[in-house]
Amino acid sequence: MFIHMETNKKAEAIKAWLANHKKQETQTTLSAKFGKSRTFLNRAINKQDVGLGAENLVNGIYEYLHEKYGI
Repeated sequence: MFIHMETNKKAEAIKAWLANHKKQETQTTLSAKFGKSRTFLNRAINKQDVGLGAENLVNGIYEYLHEKYGI
């Protein structure tokens, strides 16, 4: 779990959104967009890697999805 509770909620929202919108974005497309490996992205979204880099990645992905798709 991340230190900031809002990051945990964002990670859950990203997971739920990705599960329902596979034709729009995938973990692979997001990892390419953010220049991270798919494994690191997966571990960050699933809260298995909770370092500062993972937290920043989750926040960045959430902002991107919020701006582009309105989640």
